[in-house]
Amino acid sequence: MKLSKKEILNLANLAKLKLSEDEINKYQKQLVDILNYVNKINELNLDKIKESISGAENLVLELREDIVNNSDSKLIKQAYKIENNYVVVPKVLDK
Repeated sequence: MKLSKKEILNLANLAKLKLSEDEINKYQKQLVDILNYVNKINELNLDKIKESISGAENLVLELREDIVNNSDSKLIKQAYKIENNYVVVPKVLDK
């Protein structure tokens, strides 16, 4: 695949970019590399690959038991505000 200088300037104009000669040459090479890579991907045989949104459709999640642990007293002492051995934080949501 090859991109002309005119095509690079047209893309730059669409993106509202002003490019120097060095940038034109740099981006011309980079865009050609990207398009060649996309062409390689398009050549892959993906007939046996099942479409997936997340890649985790067949994943079985196991619930774990909640375990209550005491907080490290050193960490609690570093909190900005403590009441009855609990860390107090500013209100985030209103009812």
